[in-house]
Amino acid sequence: MRLNKIGLLFILFAIFSSCGLEDDKEAALRIFTRDFDFNVSEHEWQAGFADYPADPADSTLFELRHAYTEPIESKLTKRSVMLSGKNVNRDLFMFLKKKIENLQPNTDYTITFTVELASDLNESLPISGGAVYLKAGASHTEPKSLIEAGKYTMNIDKGNGESAGEDMILLGDLFTASANTGYALVTRNNAMANSRYVARTNSNGELWLIIGTDASSEGTTKVFYTRVSVVFSAS
Repeated sequence: MRLNKIGLLFILFAIFSSCGLEDDKEAALRIFTRDFDFNVSEHEWQAGFADYPADPADSTLFELRHAYTEPIESKLTKRSVMLSGKNVNRDLFMFLKKKIENLQPNTDYTITFTVELASDLNESLPISGGAVYLKAGASHTEPKSLIEAGKYTMNIDKGNGESAGEDMILLGDLFTASANTGYALVTRNNAMANSRYVARTNSNGELWLIIGTDASSEGTTKVFYTRVSVVFSAS
């Protein structure tokens, strides 16, 4: 009889422990955090450009560049992902994208973005029209720059300039608070309640993250992304 009682207690303990593990696993799926420190690596983020002419004779004027830089190249004390382009048409969009897996399939996630980058735009310096805006978003399909009507255009709705789109929200402009010229780190996020962003995963539990700069000013935009942190909360 004593052995039977011990056996029963062991079974009950195993059941409750299993339930606890399942609860922990479910919680991990419902709240999912990813932090990408570009000083460590590029973390397989892919670069792209849009809103510029498809004709090579015209597109070369935009001087598009992407590189994973060493500290000495970026004038920072750490490695970073550099994107650069000459805003000939005051409309250039430069972006990074990354596929996230292991989320719950066909599920709405509230997403909080925190992006750190180095910018040399200073409000005290003259700038030719407009500004440069930072945007972030997510899509259940891969964001791509496709040729349409002789121009490279995004296949998602990113909005234009400071206006948000269905797939991307505005995190702010790239003006630094530094009184000095040169590059300074800026951090932008959508942690405020009025900046709530929701995206739905595909049937495989995947989302493509996208962050980028949307320019409405002339001249060269050159930024160094140093870190991207993202928190997913299942609805």
